[in-house]
Amino acid sequence: MDAAYLDALREWRERKDDDLRRRDSWLALAGLHWLAEGRHSAGSGAACAIHLPRSAPPVIGEFEVRGGRVWFHASASLPPQGLPAAVGPLLPDTADDPTYLRLGDITIVVIKRGDRVGLRIWDNQRLASTKSVGRTWYSPNAAYLVRCAFEDGEEGATIPIPDVTGAVHDERLLGTARFEIAGRREQLRAVPADDFRLQFLFADPTNGLATYPAGRFLVADPAVGGIVTLDFNRAYNPPCAFTDFATCPLPPQGNRLATPIEAGETYGHAA
Repeated sequence: MDAAYLDALREWRERKDDDLRRRDSWLALAGLHWLAEGRHSAGSGAACAIHLPRSAPPVIGEFEVRGGRVWFHASASLPPQGLPAAVGPLLPDTADDPTYLRLGDITIVVIKRGDRVGLRIWDNQRLASTKSVGRTWYSPNAAYLVRCAFEDGEEGATIPIPDVTGAVHDERLLGTARFEIAGRREQLRAVPADDFRLQFLFADPTNGLATYPAGRFLVADPAVGGIVTLDFNRAYNPPCAFTDFATCPLPPQGNRLATPIEAGETYGHAA
């Protein structure tokens, strides 16, 4: 493995680690509240239905759910800074431009998962206590930089993707990567990632031993001429490895490899 590759891999790993500690990161998450229809009081006060971190006012207002959409009715005493200007429903995290409520170190956004809606809450004061938390990695290994044949999915094809909440969502099936590794023939199916790239949610025999029990993520550039390169040195843990307040997708049926992938991110809490 040449020096340029190793430098690029090191820089990528450092960025993945730094992402854990930025504002509104996974390590700053402080709550996830699923909402039923109706109005729900929110604040740091004990009587509130949605309990916020201590730095929040005792009552910030109410969240109202109507027909799967969420409105926020601010308390008259709440300063307007950080509140949405629009009077319509809050846009969820699945929208192009979600609505974020910001109250000092606290950030709140509506999340939508299928027919369910909820509130994701960050408390950025938590970041001061996470300096010792970070990602750990296998040493780079050229054997896990794999050139694969890629077969595009059929027009309109989907694949069911389960998540940690028990829900299952149909995602667009972009195609299937087929390859040989350690003398075994394997395949992984891809769903969309950002910037038109391919995302592979996969499990392998290292899960629960040296890597995260539920599996890992891997993102690859689009196929060129029917070929895609999978760099398992960049396999990384899902957000659920760092917080109980994430709703991570899990590897779909068919993305469980027989070959141990001793590359990419490890997991310190594995048995």
